[in-house]
Amino acid sequence: MQEDLDPNKAIYVDPKHQEHAFDLPFWRDNEKLWALEVPIEEMNVDELLWILDLPFWEDEKGNIVIAPKEVINNPEKYPAHRDKIKAADTSYPIDIMKNKKGKWLTLDGLHRLVKLVLANEPTIQVRKIPPELIHLTARD
Repeated sequence: MQEDLDPNKAIYVDPKHQEHAFDLPFWRDNEKLWALEVPIEEMNVDELLWILDLPFWEDEKGNIVIAPKEVINNPEKYPAHRDKIKAADTSYPIDIMKNKKGKWLTLDGLHRLVKLVLANEPTIQVRKIPPELIHLTARD
């Protein structure tokens, strides 16, 4: 999500997003995240369904205001996210980490998660990123 945003640009972030976000003091580099050596585990998809109600996706202006469930319920209204969901490669695991409330939250793979939910998959492959490793994903 963050890779599409200009850190110097003023954007609106829905308070529900802020309430559940990670509050990382840096912008993440997904290439560095993917390079972390963390084992892949199977997880019940139900543990992550709560995320679908929260605005974690940006609109065409970069404002973080779109919840995945909105896209699920009205894909034609959100063609960019609809297309990302269709194109998502679910052979890759979803990277998750506990947020500031202690709940598992996606670091990378929210479009993949939605695709798996739409396919009624009961379990998903995840990598549980330890908080002590997240600093290794900071952008240079």
